[in-house]
Amino acid sequence: MINKYTLSRSQNVNYVKANLEELIYNNLALSRYEDDDPEREIAYRNFREAYDFILNNPDVENDYRCLLRLHEILMKDLDNGIKAELSQQQIDELNLMINQPTKANLEVAIDVMLYILDKRLFVDGDVRAALMFSNKFMVDNGCGIITVAASKRQLFREKLKEYKDSNDYDIKDWIYMYCVKGPKLDY
Repeated sequence: MINKYTLSRSQNVNYVKANLEELIYNNLALSRYEDDDPEREIAYRNFREAYDFILNNPDVENDYRCLLRLHEILMKDLDNGIKAELSQQQIDELNLMINQPTKANLEVAIDVMLYILDKRLFVDGDVRAALMFSNKFMVDNGCGIITVAASKRQLFREKLKEYKDSNDYDIKDWIYMYCVKGPKLDY
């Protein structure tokens, strides 16, 4: 798998800023927040803060501490006292997923996202944390952004269930084709 986009971090940041409302809307819908959900405004604020963190912290290393920080931001005022921790084994496995030098950065980001979703690292907020942590990695490496559009949401959930049931890696190609977005650049 090759990187779909080869951007500078600045180009990637500008793309996210220009599409921020759509990205947040997609995140809210994927996280199952309906328009009438009383927690939707809190989740909206948290996604906005998470994107601010991603865009404004290029020096924050993409490691388990970053994942925990993003989870904390995303669950603020929603977690009801749930404490997020990772075991040493989970930290080690995550580090192995992040440090795959023979793979393109985009593929690493997808692998990391699927790892977090498959292992259910958190009591709540796995989808949010997995997506935003992968996007921090994507933005930092100029690979575009992963987002699941409304028209693809149900199919994404079905493919994710197939992946969890049988480790069907077709989902990686599907995410690459339909969920990785970036600017159209003139060369």
